Amino acid sequence: MDYAVPHADQLPNFELDHTTTPSPGTPHGVKGVGEAGTTGSPPAIANAVLDALRPLGVTALDMPFTAEKIWRAIRVASV
Repeated sequence: MDYAVPHADQLPNFELDHTTTPSPGTPHGVKGVGEAGTTGSPPAIANAVLDALRPLGVTALDMPFTAEKIWRAIRVASV
């Protein structure tokens, strides 16, 4: 790696706060949290795909990625 990953003792102090916004569409105002774990995945996958394709000349590609879209990007970049 060409950069240092900060250690816990190098991070600033954080102040934690909570905001409650009840959902009007459910009896108890509750909401699901299943989507919270997936919000970081698409950008991470996009970065990984573009990092892998950059040596082939591909510098940008719109999601969603399909095999055909990736293949076409490689073909266009190699011309």
